[in-house]
Amino acid sequence: MTLIQSLPAGTSCTIISIEGDIHASRRARELGLIPGAECKVVRKSPFGGPIEISAGTTRLGIRPTDGLRICVEVLPAKGSVAA
Repeated sequence: MTLIQSLPAGTSCTIISIEGDIHASRRARELGLIPGAECKVVRKSPFGGPIEISAGTTRLGIRPTDGLRICVEVLPAKGSVAA
């Protein structure tokens, strides 16, 4: 498993688990970031700043200080052929 914060922009993934601050993780789940949901890293700020992710019609900014650990599984890029 990989942390979503470590993925480059444009990467699609499936959420495996959300851990961390109880209030932040509950809010993330309320916005559709639940295990099994597909999401995409839209944009990353430089120097470890916030990242923007999308899940369905929701876009969410996550700051490193939010205390969230979102573990994901990276999806193969569209158009790529699995070996």
